[in-house]
Amino acid sequence: MAARRKTSKVKSTANKARTRARKTQANVIENVQHVWLAGMGAVAKAQKEGPAAFQEAVAEGLQLLTRSRTTAEKMIRDVFESAQGSVQTRFGSARDQATETWDNLEALFQSRVQKALQQIGVPTASEVRLLTRRVAELNDNVKALSARSSRPKRARAKARGKAKPKARRAAA
Repeated sequence: MAARRKTSKVKSTANKARTRARKTQANVIENVQHVWLAGMGAVAKAQKEGPAAFQEAVAEGLQLLTRSRTTAEKMIRDVFESAQGSVQTRFGSARDQATETWDNLEALFQSRVQKALQQIGVPTASEVRLLTRRVAELNDNVKALSARSSRPKRARAKARGKAKPKARRAAA
């Protein structure tokens, strides 16, 4: 008896599915007929209205073309501006990296040149400035000493110069 119930349930389910399929098929056929009839009506209307409908379609087409051009131009401008901004950002980043690399290379070169100059005994700029200052001080000291020592010698020479002629006269 359980087997008969299962069989009847399967049959009823199959019948329901067939019924639904028939209804769906009928709906699809009805929809297709409506689309066909709408198309036939559009053709009849186009034949009836003729050139006026054509002119109206052309005008609508021009409006659509204008709107699509405007939209396309705006999209192109936006994409171009975005690309330009991206390129500028990347270029700036590349420039910064190049500058940093150049600065690092310059610093490395300077340190190596300074090291090589130290190894061969070339004085640094601060050492040269210190030596220049000391030479200037020594020059000032030498000038001061020479000025002191030349004054007494001249005075003695003048005194001797006057005494000698007298002494020469006395000896003569």
